[in-house]
Amino acid sequence: MINDSNILGCLECGTAMWCPAGLDSADLAHVVEQVIADNMRAISVVSDSVPIIWPWLENKNIKIFTRFYMDAVSADSVSDLTENVNSVFKQGADGAQIFIRFKDIDAFVSQLYMIRDDLFFNKDLIIGIDICDVGPFDWGHLFSGLKKIRANGVMLALSRDTGDRSDFVGRIYAVLNAWDGEYDGKLQFAVGLNPMRIDQVVRLTRLIQPNLCKNTMFFVS
Repeated sequence: MINDSNILGCLECGTAMWCPAGLDSADLAHVVEQVIADNMRAISVVSDSVPIIWPWLENKNIKIFTRFYMDAVSADSVSDLTENVNSVFKQGADGAQIFIRFKDIDAFVSQLYMIRDDLFFNKDLIIGIDICDVGPFDWGHLFSGLKKIRANGVMLALSRDTGDRSDFVGRIYAVLNAWDGEYDGKLQFAVGLNPMRIDQVVRLTRLIQPNLCKNTMFFVS
């Protein structure tokens, strides 16, 4: 059986914690202890968890990312997002992972473009995308949007693993081949605690984009 810890240790990548919603303070304390003990680079939480974990992680050099999900992109939804993002930044978050549908990338960029620098001053903007939502020839368009909005990185999530039908290897191959050399953002993955998927990403990244290894981070439960 593949050992995911060994895989991650062999890549110049970072490990991070994906913390589920609904945990109480005691559970969050346990998670934070594990993050510190395992020398993880970051933790991803829902907004309600930020003020709870921040005092424990202050000055620990561990980034706190807050997750946001947008079902649709409009002036109203972006206004609400802006207010919520600003709130978690004041509570100690270092960045926001904003999950949108690939088809909404243009609308999202146009709505957020003018306020991006003020809202994310000294903070990280990570765009989250379901990897199965992007066609093999659509990655160039996604990178164009990421560069325009000056996203600090992109998170590729495998929200539902259907085995071979997911064509996960083919999708990773496509994104790595299309990776824009002019885009210096970071690459994040949320594929669950699945050693096989992690191994596939590691091997392909080393083969196709070895220079990207140091800017790759896996979020695991």
